[in-house]
Amino acid sequence: MAFTTTDSLQATIQQNLENVRAASRRLIRLSDADIAAILNKLADLTLKNAGALLAENQKDLDRMDPSDPKYDRLLLSEKRLADIAGDLRKVASLPSPLNHTLVARSLPNGLQLSKVTVPMGVIGIIFESRPNVTFDVF
Repeated sequence: MAFTTTDSLQATIQQNLENVRAASRRLIRLSDADIAAILNKLADLTLKNAGALLAENQKDLDRMDPSDPKYDRLLLSEKRLADIAGDLRKVASLPSPLNHTLVARSLPNGLQLSKVTVPMGVIGIIFESRPNVTFDVF
């Protein structure tokens, strides 16, 4: 993606942020079963597309000096992809941490006060040179 002006870059970033906001509103309505199914499907696709992922990863590695300490962090292998898929499946099997009432009480004025777990979302990601970060955040 090439940008010729700061304005076009800013417009693209703004559009991406709006797309993320719209997607987040749809995601919050997914059931626990839907979320688990999505995570399991992502694990399946990671393994199914391992060849393509490794080929693209190799293109990145070819631009690096193998003695660079970041080289190993960037390096994907079939084992690393299998580990990523396994981690996704583990998360899919966990109970949802969302919508749990931690505390509920009535105030003297009759108001009901509850502390409920809600999704906070992703604040930011620093990739450095580890492709598995995408899956960790997902």
